[in-house]
Amino acid sequence: MKPCAALLLLVACGGGPQLTNLRCRDPQHCQDVEDPLKLLLAVDFSDDSGTLGQGVLNLRVGGDTQNTVSISDMFTAQGMAQGTKKGTLQIDDDMTLDTLSQGEQVQVSVVAVNGNGQQSNEPGITFTLHLGGP
Repeated sequence: MKPCAALLLLVACGGGPQLTNLRCRDPQHCQDVEDPLKLLLAVDFSDDSGTLGQGVLNLRVGGDTQNTVSISDMFTAQGMAQGTKKGTLQIDDDMTLDTLSQGEQVQVSVVAVNGNGQQSNEPGITFTLHLGGP
């Protein structure tokens, strides 16, 4: 194989999707006021392949995947075209709290897998769990 062809192959493969700036959509709290089991998060993405909309997003709590959602459904709900290469995903998902308790520190992260099967990095955040009133 010619060196130029090998370089083109390497560039064409890319590094998969990138997720950055995982954050609570409301800086005051990560949980929905009416449903404290629902996280209200956002994460910025880029995926040069344009296939992220054909993939899935894994919501992880404490290092374990709690929920896997279709990014196609997220794109549709947020009015994003399939093939979008950069943007922000709004995440509204329930988490399993069977081993967590009031006031506990919760570490949440996300991992995306695009339509080509390429996995992203895993940005994370930590917040304090609040159930019920103040």
